[in-house]
Amino acid sequence: MFSDEAPPLLPVLDAAGIWTEREVRSIEDAREKVRRRFPQIQWRVCTVDLPQETKLSVFGFWLLNAAEKYVGETDDDRAWTILLLLNVATGQAAVVPGYAAERCLEDADLRKILIAMKPLWSGGRTVDAVLRFFETCAAFLEQSWRVSGKPKGGK
Repeated sequence: MFSDEAPPLLPVLDAAGIWTEREVRSIEDAREKVRRRFPQIQWRVCTVDLPQETKLSVFGFWLLNAAEKYVGETDDDRAWTILLLLNVATGQAAVVPGYAAERCLEDADLRKILIAMKPLWSGGRTVDAVLRFFETCAAFLEQSWRVSGKPKGGK
């Protein structure tokens, strides 16, 4: 579907090269914090620099399915992945869940999460936007736990 070979889908893949090592570490720390609370979900963050005509959600779906597995990652882990994809060329963002993770956050929740990030992302505060992503995802998953007695999509 896309001309290049998909890279391994690292936990934080800054393919667009916008973050410093320190910024990546702060994103990894936030990712790890939410992963400990919701261990069934494999969180991935990826920056890209793609043309305007690229549909980000389609690219994310391709990436989830075509990318090499990260060290120790299984097919089940990939199915439980939630990928935050950020296109620095267009300012667009997409959240792409794997097949099993789709039941964790509804489409309406994903839109609200992206809306919560938008002011930070649009203002050039990309790291803060990603941190907001994790905070907002955790809040939606916590709310699901309180309402249903278990997180949506729990294994």
